[in-house]
Amino acid sequence: MGQQQPLRGTPTGPAELPAEFADRFLRAFRRDDPTTMRRVLEQATEACGLGGCLDDVLLPGMRAIGALWQSGQCGIEKERLATECARAWLQSHEVLVPAPDRGPPVVLACGPTDQHSLALEALGILLRYEGQECRLLGARVSTRALVTAIRASLPAAVVIVSHLRANRNRAAESLRLAHEQVPELFYAGDAFATARLRRNLPGTYLGTRLQTASSLILRSAARTEPAS
Repeated sequence: MGQQQPLRGTPTGPAELPAEFADRFLRAFRRDDPTTMRRVLEQATEACGLGGCLDDVLLPGMRAIGALWQSGQCGIEKERLATECARAWLQSHEVLVPAPDRGPPVVLACGPTDQHSLALEALGILLRYEGQECRLLGARVSTRALVTAIRASLPAAVVIVSHLRANRNRAAESLRLAHEQVPELFYAGDAFATARLRRNLPGTYLGTRLQTASSLILRSAARTEPAS
């Protein structure tokens, strides 16, 4: 079933709230201090577990940075530096992931016009820590590439993420193409944040927390595991 401790963790230091870690993360970002940004993420992981750090520190911090960029309060290069800092930190945890003992795989993809894959990468790490095999297709996955990946890997489930409402229709096209080909279909992101935006879409909405999403996907994938 994979290693549980890195996901949940046990507080080992001062009782610092996740919001305080997130505030320190943003202060380090404003100082152009990626070393401290990574140190804050490590401290938050020790205090809250990896899942708690992702849900309550990293992703809220990155959303705040995205809002600063959209409002013109920081430049694109500064925003990209934060993204690469976060990705490097995620990759340092990825090397600790155990070999998968759950199959078939889960395919993880962004919509055809979605470039932001950091949350999808984080979800993949949570799933792999639980032993789930994943195939991460990443950003801007065309419908043709998605169908090819589904036919090649015969996945237990497919997850499609879209973060910008302007990209919703293309992501919805991917959902509809995948719907008839996979046992379980999931989607997430701000492009589907309201009930109106989710109307008439196939699949299951995963919500906004990666730990909850991971649990939903793992339960569905378990139903498709071949009998031993």
